[in-house]
Amino acid sequence: MRTDEKALEERLRSLAHVDDPVVVRQALEGIRAEDLAEGFQRIDVDESLHVLQRLDEETAADILVELPTENARRLINELPDATVAHYLDILPMDDALELREELDPERFEALLHVIPREDALEIRRLLSYPEESAGQLMTEDFLAVGPDDSMLDVLERIRTTPEEEYETVNTIFVLDEHRHLLGLLSLKHVLRTPPMELVRTVMKEDVITVRTDTPEEEAARTLAHYGFAAVPVLDDRGRMVGILTADDAQEILEEAETEDVLALGAVTGDAEPYLSLGTLSLVKRRLPWLLVLFVAEFLTGFVLRRYTSLAEEGGRTTLAQLMLFVPLLIGAGGNAGSQVTTTIIRALALGEVGTRDAVLIWRREMVVALAIGATLGTVGFGRALMWGSDWRVSTVVGLSLPAIILWATFVASALPLVAKRLNLDPAVMSAPFIATFVDATGMIIFFEIARRITPF
Repeated sequence: MRTDEKALEERLRSLAHVDDPVVVRQALEGIRAEDLAEGFQRIDVDESLHVLQRLDEETAADILVELPTENARRLINELPDATVAHYLDILPMDDALELREELDPERFEALLHVIPREDALEIRRLLSYPEESAGQLMTEDFLAVGPDDSMLDVLERIRTTPEEEYETVNTIFVLDEHRHLLGLLSLKHVLRTPPMELVRTVMKEDVITVRTDTPEEEAARTLAHYGFAAVPVLDDRGRMVGILTADDAQEILEEAETEDVLALGAVTGDAEPYLSLGTLSLVKRRLPWLLVLFVAEFLTGFVLRRYTSLAEEGGRTTLAQLMLFVPLLIGAGGNAGSQVTTTIIRALALGEVGTRDAVLIWRREMVVALAIGATLGTVGFGRALMWGSDWRVSTVVGLSLPAIILWATFVASALPLVAKRLNLDPAVMSAPFIATFVDATGMIIFFEIARRITPF
């Protein structure tokens, strides 16, 4: 049964004032590490440290594994080596590599001498691959057999090998003596094939693979595209060195999609649970883009001052009528741009379109923008007349809306594609950035149309 969150939080807070390790351990005995980790997210860092330091190394390490990375990072440097070493030993390899960034290099190296030698060697091998690559994300614990093994041999290997030896036995990989990948077969095929049948007769030879230097997000999308449980990872010599599993791929894609969603809202930073972020972290994530957008808004003010000055020089008052429609026009342009950029960025992230599809995208979006602009322009013209504006001001509004929406659509579809072409994250072209840019340029379109129809 799931532990009551509120009661657990109160218990942890009270234990933060208890110095006796025996009392702390008995109070938390039988509570799952996942539930304890959730409780630790709701108490202060100092309280978490006090409790963790009084738990046995194994329990403390199990809790750390379940904590969000941001929370664990705040605690690691204050915990004893025995706890951190156990934590490092049970961490998934890709997370173990990230731990190196939080520890002093000498301490991390010392911890590698404490954990089992085989795990330490695997960590060193994975560190040799590029950062955020399939090589650093993969696991080396996969089941490999030879082409001349029988189904009976394969089953015997599975039965006699310790459970923790392999990440999965559902997919079995066939390698030659030089560890080149020849094919694969599923456990289902092994069970359904006569015991003395050889692997080479039933294996699937057309295998999708990725390389150790393939970017992790690209590798994860390859696995997701084909619906595999695992995809083989090959080194630069074509030898199989590991597998990327579906759960790791899912985590990578979830993080990438979360970061894209945050970027669309002009929030920077990695994907971390909200409660794991401190006040300073939230400020750092939000302030940079807000400063950029704040400066960009100066352009909007400059445009307004420019056309206001022209009206004052001419001694005309039509500008007052036109100004009534500025919020309507820039709002429509900004909203249209935000819709387009969100749609395009999502399609780029999922691999549904690429820069090669730029012309197709623009053609489709321009047709959509024309239809929407014409509709809104007609409504805007009628609304202006209903507000008592003369026919010239109403005409300006009716023509400006389609023009601004066409411009917003072009900008919002072009900038993410340009970013993609420059190998930048398209999400940096966030909806707030597009809206801010379209606000200023849209007003230029509006006032230039107005100057040609009705003097002001």
